[in-house]
Amino acid sequence: MKIIADENMPNVEKLFSALGDITFANGRSLTNSMIKDADVLLVRSVTKVNKTLLEGTSVKYVGSATIGTDHVDLDYLKEVGIGFNSAPGCNADAVADYVFSSLAHLYLNKQLNWLTSTIGIVGQGNVGQCVAARFAALGCSVVAYDPYTECAIQGVKLGSLEEVMRSDIISLHAPLTYTGQYPSADMIQGDLINTLQPGQTIISAGRGGVINESALMERYRALNGKLNLVFDVWDQEPTPNLSMAAICDIATPHIAGYSKQGREKGTWQIYNSLCEFFGLSVKSRFYDAVSSGSIEELHLNCELSRIESLSRAMLSIYDPSRDSNRFHQVMSSGSVSSFDWLRKYYVERDEFNTCKIIHPKYQQALTSIGFSE
Repeated sequence: MKIIADENMPNVEKLFSALGDITFANGRSLTNSMIKDADVLLVRSVTKVNKTLLEGTSVKYVGSATIGTDHVDLDYLKEVGIGFNSAPGCNADAVADYVFSSLAHLYLNKQLNWLTSTIGIVGQGNVGQCVAARFAALGCSVVAYDPYTECAIQGVKLGSLEEVMRSDIISLHAPLTYTGQYPSADMIQGDLINTLQPGQTIISAGRGGVINESALMERYRALNGKLNLVFDVWDQEPTPNLSMAAICDIATPHIAGYSKQGREKGTWQIYNSLCEFFGLSVKSRFYDAVSSGSIEELHLNCELSRIESLSRAMLSIYDPSRDSNRFHQVMSSGSVSSFDWLRKYYVERDEFNTCKIIHPKYQQALTSIGFSE
């Protein structure tokens, strides 16, 4: 079996080497000729998997170690009989960690009291539900918009997009779609953006293109910069609008789900799916494929307030300002490959769930936010 794999997928050699010969490649630069005689193609979100890439090849199975599938022409794969699996939910915890650590940063730097804020969430897939569940467990008021969901998870109210946009904090987790009854491309624009008021917060950690960046920049200027903006995904990746990035409190290169464990879980899910597709025995166990964290336990100062305790605990495991500073420094070089370079050489982080935070008063809240029990 010949396997072509994105060079940024972790643990590929460890998991797949017993199944065949592996060739690594730059996912964004993959061409039809490079995979002509491959049996298996393993990708991430930067590879456009469609007829142009696959026609005339010997590929029998495509695995995408991502939660989204907007980069894959699923109709074409079905039409020609090529097997496919993605890895839904693999980085849900990682993205939720990113959202909460960004709010921790905003609390310490701009005094944003996210614990007493109203929360609006766009999208109730694996990631959106994970984010919503954490807020609900903390006792926050949470409303979510998802036209494909009829039943909300406990503690979350389903509402209209207009209602979500009135929330203090708006977290975007919708997939990017252009067709169907509810296409999400440019879904938040014009009148919706003009309803934004001073002090509101927008976190975009789903897919670029769901919110209109030009309209948002105009509204930001109209409000004299009194919006809090956290952006991880961008329209026109891998060449994001640097003027948009300049007004963000946190700007990162599509790495919200790039925890060490999240990426490893994605590869593990595809490994299992591939084995099932070809009728092969699974030889590796989950706990052999997914790493434990580098910090097992931390003790918090008992004198800190609830919000400061939670915020400092999160930033002790992951501080997104590190990635934001690196983003601005590298992207300012003007190189067209800077965005992908940041992703390829990302300094991986652990997930909250790899660490137990000890605090006599706020233990339950720390567990609700994702830390180990």
